[in-house]
Amino acid sequence: MKLFSEMSFKRIKIWCSVLILALAFTMVPSVSAKAVTITSIDYTTFRGNTSISTIHIGSDVVDISSNAFKGLNNLRSITVSTNNPYYTSYSDCLYNKDLTELICFPAALKGAVIPDTVVRIGSNALYGLDKDLTTQIRGLVNSQASENMMEWEITGPHFIHTEYGIKWKDTDGTLKNPETDIMKLVASVVEMSTTGDMSQKKQLERCFDYFVKASVYERKLGVPEGDWTESYATDILLNSKGNCYNFASAFAYIALGLGYEARVCTGSVTSALGGRTPHAWTEVKIGNNWYIFDAEMQRAKGSGYYKQTYDSYPAGPIIKEASYKVNY
Repeated sequence: MKLFSEMSFKRIKIWCSVLILALAFTMVPSVSAKAVTITSIDYTTFRGNTSISTIHIGSDVVDISSNAFKGLNNLRSITVSTNNPYYTSYSDCLYNKDLTELICFPAALKGAVIPDTVVRIGSNALYGLDKDLTTQIRGLVNSQASENMMEWEITGPHFIHTEYGIKWKDTDGTLKNPETDIMKLVASVVEMSTTGDMSQKKQLERCFDYFVKASVYERKLGVPEGDWTESYATDILLNSKGNCYNFASAFAYIALGLGYEARVCTGSVTSALGGRTPHAWTEVKIGNNWYIFDAEMQRAKGSGYYKQTYDSYPAGPIIKEASYKVNY
């Protein structure tokens, strides 16, 4: 196993559960503590025991204060009894039972897997961590929080399910029927593949899968010019066939309809026959980051082209030469 004593977390690749990568071992002796006979933990519980490196929390603990672990700079692991109804541990970190809130990322822990269900960070949860790791964890959780919003929580304009069918919700909350052809076509995809009780993240996944399965590749010569994204999207959504430019444009409008910022990108990708070939794909902004969604390659390869980075893209290197922001 390769040990990392120093790491640049900027290079970490993120998937559905974000890897904050491998542990860095320290020379601090291992000192364990158990909270198995008490019902609450606060800042006095471990006061003065700064050498503690591991803590086990028993099934009877029902309350943990936000400052319970402050000052434990050698702490690198927290575990919880599986019978505890209020708290749980995952990858050495402490969470609430349903894994939606990070309660403590131990100060001496240099790497962990943060579940994609986590959308909140408790007070003092990141106390003692270095600035880079703190920034990355906050960025990740904020991104996951935005993805897990329900459609009525989204602030920007987007489609929404109502008892009268799919409506367009403006920024001011006004509901109206889809007006243009592209809006009507995208509304149809949203209605066919999603429900109103799905999170925004789940709606994006379902729309992507539905669109990929409902469309087939059609070879066309030439690279589009001018203001082409809407017409290319309309074409494939009407006829269920098109090339990479059609696929990329349509999914950009679909993501936009779900409340995401999206754009169509053109450039080149590695060809199966060798060399480079012109290509188009979609970029969707999630949190503070842009991700690749390549519907045409997903159709061709079967998997691996949903929410990728430029480093993780399977047919890389993928080179972007231009991008086109889409709007209704």
